[in-house]
Amino acid sequence: MRDIFGQRPVKGVSCSYYQRTSIQKKHTCSIRVSPLCASNNVTYSNTCVYCFANIALKLTLRIQYNGKCKKTEKVWDVT
Repeated sequence: MRDIFGQRPVKGVSCSYYQRTSIQKKHTCSIRVSPLCASNNVTYSNTCVYCFANIALKLTLRIQYNGKCKKTEKVWDVT
């Protein structure tokens, strides 16, 4: 099944590892770029950045699909 943009939804993205890591506050996200489009139409550069944004901002986002958002509000990047 594809969404209106022809993208397959992403399944199985879990932030539980990052929730444990954020308590230590010593984790740094990789510079590896693997963009994800979240339900707020923001493109996150990778899963780590997406998860830490969710945790830090106390959001309940979902990943809509892999890749940059077609309609982008902003881009969260590690650079």
